[in-house]
Amino acid sequence: MDNLELFRLIGSISRRATREVNQMVKAYDLDNNLFLYLLRIVEHPGLTQYELIQLVEVDKTTMSRSLKKLLDKGYIRKAVDDQNRNFKRLFPTGQALNIQKEIAQIESEYVDEQLVNLSTDEKGKLSAILLKIQASSTSK
Repeated sequence: MDNLELFRLIGSISRRATREVNQMVKAYDLDNNLFLYLLRIVEHPGLTQYELIQLVEVDKTTMSRSLKKLLDKGYIRKAVDDQNRNFKRLFPTGQALNIQKEIAQIESEYVDEQLVNLSTDEKGKLSAILLKIQASSTSK
């Protein structure tokens, strides 16, 4: 397999996983990756939009639209930063905290199902390889 085919395979796996998990969380009205952003906000309450963009590596426009949807659905709230009024901090609402465990479990079970045939050693090697690829793409 050449480099292009290998990279396309990585992308294909990622897109399939995203599509399938989005389908699983549709009942919570969190498709289109909203579940991913919501989980990160729950995991890191008080982070800024910029910090969230760095965590999930999406563009500013996509993130703005997604955060508006989460706000409109009542899953998050924004609060002005105490130090810099230009920054808005993101916090989960009670509604988000009520479903967070279910959403995280859906994601976790999906991941476990996909990696069930890999040994611990293979997972370690795969992790090291993917981190190496990530580091080379972020250093440019």
